[in-house]
Amino acid sequence: MLNFNKGGAKSITDIRSSSPVSRPKKVLARFVRWAMQKWPKLYDRLNAYESRKWKKKIPWTPLKKPLKESKVALITSGGLILKHHPPFDLNNPKGDCSYRTIPSDASSDSTVVSHLFYDHGDVDIDTEVMFPLANLKRLEREGKIGEVAPRHFSFSGGIPDPTPLVNGTAPEVARHLMNDQVDLAILTPA
Repeated sequence: MLNFNKGGAKSITDIRSSSPVSRPKKVLARFVRWAMQKWPKLYDRLNAYESRKWKKKIPWTPLKKPLKESKVALITSGGLILKHHPPFDLNNPKGDCSYRTIPSDASSDSTVVSHLFYDHGDVDIDTEVMFPLANLKRLEREGKIGEVAPRHFSFSGGIPDPTPLVNGTAPEVARHLMNDQVDLAILTPA
């Protein structure tokens, strides 16, 4: 069941599923969002501390052809899913490292957010804020990019231990991107 909040915005946290979000998890999510706003410098320091665990060099591959000839995909950690997709497991203490595939013909009306650890009120109103698929299609029509990829990928952020993501899920998505001959992926973090 999908409920709508006062502004008519859709939200996955209102969906009652086979694994509803536990009350303690909702309280924790609200506290984290509040703390991020109340003490942004402390949050940044904690984030930097946690990031040191992943000392690997970030891979960088320069674009090998002009943007006007490139196939472009979107990847988000904003927890965007299609309404018929199963929600991300928001109760998993290790985080849900799975992903959802969003086809390029998906409309913003067919999506909802399945994420607890950011304020997605703006995304609920306009998906383009997090997942600018319509804008990507406009850039293709205008000839500014070569082509929109046939599929895009969504993860639910807030994963305390990203080891399964780094070792399994992310390489799987990379293979999909390579099979789709994607030249450029735009990452939109939550």
